[in-house]
Amino acid sequence: MKSGMYYAVYDITENNARTSTIHVLKNHGFVRIQKSVFCGNISNQQKKDLIETIKPLLTDQDSFYLMLSCNSCFGKITIVGKGFDKEYVSDSKGAVVL
Repeated sequence: MKSGMYYAVYDITENNARTSTIHVLKNHGFVRIQKSVFCGNISNQQKKDLIETIKPLLTDQDSFYLMLSCNSCFGKITIVGKGFDKEYVSDSKGAVVL
């Protein structure tokens, strides 16, 4: 099963919808790297399932982006200021997210 590293970025106005989105992302193995930014390694089917779960949570005023980042591109991230552990997020440390 082919998988890829995705960034999930959102702007959700309603607190309950935002909290639900956070839980959905974490349940799909995503790791929070900023307040409204997560990333995770998921398969194509998991991506479809994630989108179908997120859709009903959003209104016309909300936005949710799911962006694929290839492994070589992910390794070229430039961070200014407080960063995150790229190895942990990319699952190269073998981390388990529960």
